[in-house]
Amino acid sequence: MNELVKLRQQIAEMEKQAAELQKKNRPAVLAELRQQMAAYGITAEELSRPAAKAAQPRRPLAKTASPTKSKKPAVPLPAKYRGLQGQTWTGRGTAPRWLNELVAGGKTREDFLIDPNRAASGSAAAE
Repeated sequence: MNELVKLRQQIAEMEKQAAELQKKNRPAVLAELRQQMAAYGITAEELSRPAAKAAQPRRPLAKTASPTKSKKPAVPLPAKYRGLQGQTWTGRGTAPRWLNELVAGGKTREDFLIDPNRAASGSAAAE
């Protein structure tokens, strides 16, 4: 506990020293600022105005869709495969873990087709 009291006393002493140093150096800093203002022709009125925003580099405008062309709304695809616990997969993208594990266990993807006629109908060519 004594350390905490000592640290707080040191902080108070240092803050007092900082205030004294600030008071002592203030006239010199003001003189330097006046000299710089005179050298650059800066007025007190200019200092009281809000600072101007820094110029930011221009970004290229984003391409906008043509008003005559519109995207079709996304339609969810029907499931093509169904797992043992009811998991489904459309057959697009990376195969899910559950299907990969079943195939690694000796099964084939065709074993999990929801409609076996769908594979023979050539719908895979449409994808």
